[in-house]
Amino acid sequence: MTSCPRTGRGAAAVRALAFALLAGCATAPPPVGPPDPDAAFAFRNPADSLLKGTAAPADASRIARGLADLKSGRLADARRIFEAGAAGPSALSFRLGLAYVDLASNRWGPARSELDALLVLSPGWFPAVEARADLDAAEGRLRKALDAYRELASSDPSDPRISRRLGAVRSSLLASFGKEAEAELAAGDLAAARRAALAAVDVDPAAPDGYRLVSSVAEAEGNFEDAWAAADRARALDPSDAALVRAAAALAMKTERYADAVALYGELAKSDRACVEQLAEASFQFQVQNLPEAARKAALSTRLSRAQLATLLWWLVPEVRQARIPAGSDVAVDAVDRPDSQGLVRAIALGFFTVSRDTHRVGVDQPVTRAEMAGCLKRVALLASAGAPIDGCLGEERPSPASLAECGILLSPSARTITGREAVRALEEAGRAAREGTPR
Repeated sequence: MTSCPRTGRGAAAVRALAFALLAGCATAPPPVGPPDPDAAFAFRNPADSLLKGTAAPADASRIARGLADLKSGRLADARRIFEAGAAGPSALSFRLGLAYVDLASNRWGPARSELDALLVLSPGWFPAVEARADLDAAEGRLRKALDAYRELASSDPSDPRISRRLGAVRSSLLASFGKEAEAELAAGDLAAARRAALAAVDVDPAAPDGYRLVSSVAEAEGNFEDAWAAADRARALDPSDAALVRAAAALAMKTERYADAVALYGELAKSDRACVEQLAEASFQFQVQNLPEAARKAALSTRLSRAQLATLLWWLVPEVRQARIPAGSDVAVDAVDRPDSQGLVRAIALGFFTVSRDTHRVGVDQPVTRAEMAGCLKRVALLASAGAPIDGCLGEERPSPASLAECGILLSPSARTITGREAVRALEEAGRAAREGTPR
């Protein structure tokens, strides 16, 4: 660029100054700044980004002038400038300028042909790759545009326009594949839905959207293990999304990952009271999952027997296992020679069940009534409190099922007998209340 003189003497100096202004400053091209991040086409300066050095100063000046005309809408002037240099030493830069003019003139076919030719001659040339990516995006070839923008972003991660274009194309593709997957899922074409979901994952492996779709498809296919893995991945990518956490929790239950379900529903229950019931179910299933087989069957029984209650007392109430057995305890003939005899004998010795003096039997298979369960819970509280005073309904001499239901130990007495699930919950509540001294 010609520098402008600042001083002169007499008329000669004035004429020299005027000539300099006309010949130098007036014809100097404006500086070429960075591309507009929001523009459809970058029209990045090709003069300073050649793979093999930069253009000569004179050529760089002409290219800058052509770009100024291009961005000002003077397309014919820009074309003349770029055509004039298309056969010189900086031919690639001028030819890219011509491709820019075609893009600005909506002559996208010729522009693509020229860009393809330039990238054969100079593979990976940043402004040419970007221009073709911009053209792919404009024509709806979003997958090709995404790949190109990814290549450019790996070359220059700090470029603001590339980052913005990459994000915009990625979002558009995610939305497109998401709609496609949902539509195919609704239509029952699970194979097509899976392809769309996996394409969404490939578009942005760091976004939860694709994994959520993969999980939905896998669940529809009945493949709950894959559904859980994808749902858990989606949740991990965005732990603040309650819908993702809820979906993962539901699949944790379906795949019997009850510890995970407890953790997930526990997190949800902090802000959503509607999840308390699911948390209770997950907690129950987790507890049952870790019990021996006989205790699991007892916990899942719809009509708990005395033998099953004895098994639950043994495994759920540590004070029952640790209590000292009084001498001279009654022996029930129907409690011996059984796999669960250990728990039965201890429950009888600790006064949970009474042996008939006439038959010497305890009725191991007899269903446990609510009234009988109320007495057992009182005895659990006495053992768990270790002699400390017991308050509330458990402190009554003979607590009734109604009073225990009122204070939250037993569920409301809707049936004469009791289920294993109710017994598990009641044993836990009674033991906890007695150990902590909590009035119930």
